[in-house]
Amino acid sequence: GVGLSAPGDSAPHTPRVGQTQMAEKYYKEGLLHRDAAWVYEEKMAGTVEEKDRAPYAKFIQNTYKRAVAAFEKAVEEDPKFYQAYSSLGYARRKAGDLEAALAAYDLALSLNPTYSEAVEYRAEAYFELGRIEAAQKAYLILEKLNKPYASRLLAFAEKWVAGQESEETRVAVLTWVNEKRETLGDVKEQIEKW
Repeated sequence: GVGLSAPGDSAPHTPRVGQTQMAEKYYKEGLLHRDAAWVYEEKMAGTVEEKDRAPYAKFIQNTYKRAVAAFEKAVEEDPKFYQAYSSLGYARRKAGDLEAALAAYDLALSLNPTYSEAVEYRAEAYFELGRIEAAQKAYLILEKLNKPYASRLLAFAEKWVAGQESEETRVAVLTWVNEKRETLGDVKEQIEKW
């Protein structure tokens, strides 16, 4: 329970003076790097010629690495900062370290099992690792927990599957996405208003 110690634990989590402020400072710094990477991802996707993509990709990668460093400092300052663990997972995933991303998402969800963002992003990592069944199980959680996030996961799955070589995988995942979209109903309208 909240504030209770297990036998043998020294004490419940109580941050040092200034710890929360420092954790928040590092977290916000990480978000700034993440947001900068998003801006450049959008620029690269929309305007950059194929031959000019390499410098953009390298810059984006380095920006996500800076976000990772900031989020790592945030969770070091406050080991109970589940949002920072989730963002750390995202930045690690975008920087190309999927296994480390999963570890961060797992920590976020061990602290707050109903944190929709971490459920969704971990499911995206599962897709990227080819762990389709695990991603689909996560979807079922999101469907009950947060329908807009469930819809975002379906959109991710649709984009992800387009890049898969296996015809069987493409058909299976697209069939699943279409079935789930029907059960979600008018969530797209809800998201657009959101």
